[in-house]
Amino acid sequence: MKMLDHIEELSWAYWKSQVIFAGVELGVFDLLTERSKSSIETAQELGTNPRATEMLLNALVSLGLLKETNGKYENKAYTSEYLVRGRPLYQGERIHHMHNLWDRWARLQEAVRTGKSVVGDTVTDPKRLEDFMASMHSSGTKKVRLIVKKFSLKSFKNLLDLGGGPGVYSIEFVRANPGLTATVFDLADNIEVAKRCIKEAGLEDRVLTRVGNCLEVGLGHEEYDVVFVSNLVHIYAPETNIGILKKCYEALESGGKVVIHDFLLDSSGAGPLFPALFSLCMLLGTCEGASYGKKDLETWLLKAGFKRPRAVRLDKDSGLVIGEKQ
Repeated sequence: MKMLDHIEELSWAYWKSQVIFAGVELGVFDLLTERSKSSIETAQELGTNPRATEMLLNALVSLGLLKETNGKYENKAYTSEYLVRGRPLYQGERIHHMHNLWDRWARLQEAVRTGKSVVGDTVTDPKRLEDFMASMHSSGTKKVRLIVKKFSLKSFKNLLDLGGGPGVYSIEFVRANPGLTATVFDLADNIEVAKRCIKEAGLEDRVLTRVGNCLEVGLGHEEYDVVFVSNLVHIYAPETNIGILKKCYEALESGGKVVIHDFLLDSSGAGPLFPALFSLCMLLGTCEGASYGKKDLETWLLKAGFKRPRAVRLDKDSGLVIGEKQ
């Protein structure tokens, strides 16, 4: 019966996701952070149906996101920390981004039958792009703390942040390393977001930007001593990634290093859970993307000309794979 319960719970797991999506989208957590409110008060302030609002609040209590006392509802402490707009660790944009992926996942059977993306490679809706970039900023802020502990940049002077998105990695790298300058390289819309983030950080003199598509243009000739490639290779097929890494090789000085940061599958290809599921997300949203294992990345580095590739695990889902140009 335990395994049957497991199967049944998997079949309705998306109900949980929809409850938190609704809570964030409707502003429930923003409202219940200062003081507790009844379901009727909550409905009045949100402009929602009282009966349906009570159902939603009770579901949020059951998920451990709210607490209820004598008919009054309020956030748990961690909910206020992560799900209230304006808080330093706010994760709402990431929740919005996951919600935006819902229509793709509803077409998974189609993608598996055809082997093709259901949307293509680009995010064109401005609001979805904003949510995506904010989500990348949020996840990057958390991951960069792990990266700086595992890979020292103290000896490097000039970093290329390839596919750097909002620039969060470059910003934190230069903050942690006074002698480092970084250049964020990405598509035009993404660079506009990066420029705003860099300006807010007050680092325009140390974090530069460069507009371009790494599939279409070179990255320079021996201009950098380290190239950081974060969450990029999962968008493309192996041969495409080898081509990108060859451009990284060309852009590096002798003795320079390339650092690939991404989700990493284990040797079976069936875990950890998030990279395995993320591979399907890439099937749905890109033309040729997937999750890969460290051996894949090490092989690509060797084919691109790098020596002594090595992997460093960051957490259960992701890691760094590093190569050196001799």
